[in-house]
Amino acid sequence: MTLSPVLRVGSAVDTLLAGEGALARAEAPGVVLLHSSLRLLPEHERRLVLLHELAHLEQLARPGGDPARLLEEEAWEAAHARLAGRPFRVRGRARRPLNAVAVVQGGEKGHPHAPLWYRTSPVEPVGNKSSVTVEGVALLEKITLEGILDAVLASKSDEIVVVCHGSGDGLAIPVLPGARSGSVQEVVQSLAIDQPGEENVDGMKLKTPAISDAKAAQVAMLSEAQVKALRAKMNAVRAMKLKHVAFRACNMGIRTETMKAFRSFFGAASVSAPKEFDAYGDFSPSIGEQLDDWVKSKRKAGFQISVEGSVAFGTRATDNATVFDIVARATTKDAFRAWVNKHVAEGAWGTKGVVFHGVKVLHPLGTNAASVLFVRDAGFVAGLVHVSG
Repeated sequence: MTLSPVLRVGSAVDTLLAGEGALARAEAPGVVLLHSSLRLLPEHERRLVLLHELAHLEQLARPGGDPARLLEEEAWEAAHARLAGRPFRVRGRARRPLNAVAVVQGGEKGHPHAPLWYRTSPVEPVGNKSSVTVEGVALLEKITLEGILDAVLASKSDEIVVVCHGSGDGLAIPVLPGARSGSVQEVVQSLAIDQPGEENVDGMKLKTPAISDAKAAQVAMLSEAQVKALRAKMNAVRAMKLKHVAFRACNMGIRTETMKAFRSFFGAASVSAPKEFDAYGDFSPSIGEQLDDWVKSKRKAGFQISVEGSVAFGTRATDNATVFDIVARATTKDAFRAWVNKHVAEGAWGTKGVVFHGVKVLHPLGTNAASVLFVRDAGFVAGLVHVSG
């Protein structure tokens, strides 16, 4: 199908797309909205995004009800194929523009590679044989629990990915900007059970929260006004009836009770989180022969190296618990490209290296065991905890 799209830009378009956490959006008949920040991306990525939206236009030109996940996967497959000069026939059918949003922690200790990852590799496994598809990123330079609620409300999406630091106790972020409050876990637990109760006042039965604003304020070390405002936003998000919230916070999945509390807090049908150290980053390989000698030298230097065919990959701990060194080598470019397509994502190896999302295995089982499990690895999916109602 040949289309001559109308490209629309400008402040009004920026406002609309920013409210949805999207860089671009295809709309029938034949219109593509583009956010001005798109021009800041490298040319390769700009072309990829535009080709992706053109594929959506083809889907919208044949109205139908294909699942959003399949439509997104097809659009990205079409974009990568056409960017490489290969023909691709789009067969999907869509009724409406497709948007999902990732809320990403920015700032000095944030995840700078996550936005780039989701722009080029948006299909995210969430366990339970399912996935979500990210088409927009909301980057929060000073992320807070309240900020996440605001971003979800602005996105109008029913599938959310939250990328920030965390632990088995939940999200390791402030509750409110500048607030000297208790932990997010305490706040979430005190508000998550916000099912109405009844209180007898002067012979009248009045509906009340399970935990009052005053009591929640004591637990959270916040004012009653702050708790009341936070509770209002929580209930507004709950009213959205989210399908899924995928938390990409380190080790959050190790405690089921934590997962249940956050599912209740967001009012989501299901949530997911990893049991290992969640990581986004990039690396570049060296290409050459003598793979065995390279592996031996890197192992002597303290790297955990796994070898698969003609490709070796390894990591080494650093003084910073959240950072690790990465090395990779392949005997040929074709061998490395095939390895990347298998483990990371189709076309993830570009001029600036490989951008990846995976989990760092803190205790690899054996000398040749993988120290990072990427999103296409069965171990990555197996390590996700999926909790539903």
